[in-house]
Amino acid sequence: MTARFSRRGMLSATAAGFLLPRPGWGFENAPLPVLGRQGESPGVDPAYLSNGLLGIRPGRIPIAPAPACVAGFVYRRPEYRVECLSPAPYPLTTDIRINGIHLLENLHRTRLASQKLDMSSGELTTEFTFDGGNEVRAAVQVRQIAPRSVPSLLLQRIELRLSASAPIEISPRIAATDVPGTVLSEEAPYRTSGVDCSMLFQSLGHLSQLGIAVRMICDAEFSKSERSGRYAAAAAAGHVYTFHTIAALVADFYHPEPHLEAIRLVNWGAQIGPDSLTASNRREWRELWKSRVLVDDRDDQRALDASFFYLHASNHRSNWNGMAPFGLSSSRYYMGHSFWDTETMSFLPLLLSAPAVAESLLRFRCRGLDAARKAAALFGYRGGQFPWEAAPLSGAEATPTFAATGWAEQHVVPDVALAFWQYQMAAGDRDFLRDATWPVLRAVAEWIESRGIETERGFEILNIMGPDESQNGLNNNAYVNLGCRLAMKAAVQCAGWMGYPAPASWTRIAKSMFLPRSADGTLTVAEGSRQNAFQDVSYLFPFGPDLDRATLERTWKAYRAAAPRGRAEVAFAVAERAALAASMGDRRLAAQLFRTAWKSVWLEPFGMAVEAPGGTDGCFLTNMGALLQAAMVGFTGIRIGETEWNRYEASLPENWSSIEIERIYVQGKEKHLIAKHGEKAEITDV
Repeated sequence: MTARFSRRGMLSATAAGFLLPRPGWGFENAPLPVLGRQGESPGVDPAYLSNGLLGIRPGRIPIAPAPACVAGFVYRRPEYRVECLSPAPYPLTTDIRINGIHLLENLHRTRLASQKLDMSSGELTTEFTFDGGNEVRAAVQVRQIAPRSVPSLLLQRIELRLSASAPIEISPRIAATDVPGTVLSEEAPYRTSGVDCSMLFQSLGHLSQLGIAVRMICDAEFSKSERSGRYAAAAAAGHVYTFHTIAALVADFYHPEPHLEAIRLVNWGAQIGPDSLTASNRREWRELWKSRVLVDDRDDQRALDASFFYLHASNHRSNWNGMAPFGLSSSRYYMGHSFWDTETMSFLPLLLSAPAVAESLLRFRCRGLDAARKAAALFGYRGGQFPWEAAPLSGAEATPTFAATGWAEQHVVPDVALAFWQYQMAAGDRDFLRDATWPVLRAVAEWIESRGIETERGFEILNIMGPDESQNGLNNNAYVNLGCRLAMKAAVQCAGWMGYPAPASWTRIAKSMFLPRSADGTLTVAEGSRQNAFQDVSYLFPFGPDLDRATLERTWKAYRAAAPRGRAEVAFAVAERAALAASMGDRRLAAQLFRTAWKSVWLEPFGMAVEAPGGTDGCFLTNMGALLQAAMVGFTGIRIGETEWNRYEASLPENWSSIEIERIYVQGKEKHLIAKHGEKAEITDV
């Protein structure tokens, strides 16, 4: 079985990009990518900067209005009437006026020279020219950062040099035109100082409010007009002038008076200073890159690096609103909702490299536990039924009613449980066990027990949808039943850790879970299906599918005999299959699948993954998480457990000889991992 592309469509565009060369490429010192474009390239999908709380998509002229998203800022999308991540005003808009000519009103007078994204630090640098009339040309360089050290802030540095002396004005703005919602206020409170722009913005449908504050720090030559709010000077030819913009954006989810808190935060950023914010952001990224996955294939390395960058850029320990498949890069696709994608494809790479981020994602599910219990009650079940699409604020079900997944794809319930159990074994946090893991696993175990039926064949789960969204109303889907068996075993073990006797029925269910098989013993997608369940097993492979070797080998042979070719697939399915293929001894196929999993969805010029081949809109984090998970867990043979993690020999694609990660976290301790093909991974103290 392969996951079919049945998700919502995407817009079309064209792109052109390049990898800026750096000398000395090699396995030991492979440079981090600097991706970007030279000159004008029409139809390019814009760059994406994020720190997990804020996300922006600066265009070819990054000081012009652009899309933005803020964690916790939601609206009611009119056509679907559900809670969705809302577009937000763009706070880095800046007008440059030379000889009376406004840049923002005359974008046709600009020309892009280059735009590059340095993934080592998450800095986007754009160089362009602006024709200011009277034979005056301005060379402009803009550097933009979403600082990880203070994730409620954005930072922008503008350097400007004129070809001839001329009067110049600079004015920061907050671009709210065409953003759904209402500007409630643009007046800062009485006696507020140090802020150039302030806004209280209410989302469409009145679901939430957003506070924005902007402060510009200029060179001494520029003075501010209190009437116009512009900074002006008679600029000299050849001199480089520097302007720093600090912007704060706060949703009322995080503070009841977000416009006031935004002012406090932007002044806090000014107190720290632009240079210190830049330096601290670079330090945080240096720390994150210690968990970089190193392989000895140049192209695969670039894909892994881009995946690592975007996955971590889109997540932060301070985010309480979950992780959407597109992160904060877009409010259009999947509307900022959290899916099974998080727990099944992206969670383990984050858990191994940034445990605090992984914990924040689980805290989001904890907040939704009450909603999950209520949902289970509505369906007539006990325990908790986590939603297919979890709303950013409440964690409750927010699937648009046109999508059958909202009531059928209930496999997300054990998916969530497995992530909690993986975290518990990896972190060893006793407080989290008591407060979070045990309540969630108990609720899931109670749901599984009430969701299925016990028959003479074992425990069966009827009328359900598996990962393949084209097949609904299945009985005993292999993925669902395997996942529920793993979740039930985890619940039994967790009860023991808590000192509680688990109900006897939980152990009985785990032992008697019915698995659909063909006459020769091949695991099938569901009862009565002719499709082998190799893809279903591959999704669970990093978690240990709890399947006997004979059944796995029969299922593998059935897959090899019937593997479809030439059909577009979502890339995360291909990546997961690559790891399982390697474990079955087919290194060539593993290499082909892994390469296909990123190359078919690679989006120039900034290395963002689209959802499926032919797509044109990045940045689909699920594909990136799956690539990292295949490399960090699937290929290395490690499995997170109570004791030794290097459970199996590493099985690598044929073009890799080893995988090295300078730092992973094992129960709160930093470890170094080296996995060589055919050997158990070495996990040693740092």
